Amino acid sequence: MKLHKRIILKLSGVILLCTGWFVWQNPGREPQLFFLPVVEAAIVPNPFTLSDTSPDALIDKIITLSGLQKQIDQIGDKMLENIHQSPQKPDDPVIAEKIEKIVLDTYRPEFFYQQLRSTFKQNPDRDRLKTLIQVFNSPLMQRITEMENHDFNLVTFETFIEDIIRTPLPANRLRLLQDLEAVTRTTELVTEIALGAKRALLTGRMQSEGNEATQILDARIAVQETDMNDNTYQNVIIMMAYSYRELTDPELSEYIRFYETTEGDWFITHAVNAMIGAFRTGSLEAGKRIAALVAQ
Repeated sequence: MKLHKRIILKLSGVILLCTGWFVWQNPGREPQLFFLPVVEAAIVPNPFTLSDTSPDALIDKIITLSGLQKQIDQIGDKMLENIHQSPQKPDDPVIAEKIEKIVLDTYRPEFFYQQLRSTFKQNPDRDRLKTLIQVFNSPLMQRITEMENHDFNLVTFETFIEDIIRTPLPANRLRLLQDLEAVTRTTELVTEIALGAKRALLTGRMQSEGNEATQILDARIAVQETDMNDNTYQNVIIMMAYSYRELTDPELSEYIRFYETTEGDWFITHAVNAMIGAFRTGSLEAGKRIAALVAQ
């Protein structure tokens, strides 16, 4: 049991970052103006007003209200933590410092914003974007945001883990958490983030050794990704149980139903695809720059 808890604690920072992708920040209350007469989302939306309703403005509003902006701003620091903990990091402090600069530059927030905007603009239906903004203003989304914005308390988290070890989660609660993980693809995203730093460091080391070494690296990472998905899933469920512990089962069910609507499914699919694509592109770019650094 202690080993299991250590694994969870090691992954907790990355998992918290990922659960945060889809937990909405508390938007400021604006003068109310009813935009759409009918909304398909399960969560009752709040009316809102915007002076600019162009697709670009709506997409930027969604990135802000959905909490993606706050989470993106944390990516560089999180990747640095992964680099610091990686056994592949170089011993030379000068090279290590240069690699850190490469990582911060590669995983800069604007790169992820650009990827999100580009993905969302592939099919910029104004009505759908407006509906999403309304939903992100709903009371339940705001309440979820308030819970998610609480400072992470390690003691509380450890106590929570000990409690569910002694008393397992009720079957219905576990099913809801599994459903939420499925619709948000959190394990997939956690795995990609965890592999990002490793991929960059290994790519940087092996690219200088030729194509054969790179092919070996690709195969090795593919195996690790499969293993990590299997090993990370249970930890993601536990972390979700902690993050959403103040929600009732009906509230959690309502939250899940949002992702099953046309608007929610469109948002989560495009957001996750954009973030995974950005992490993979970023890790490969960082790997090439690290390889060039090592070759000097």
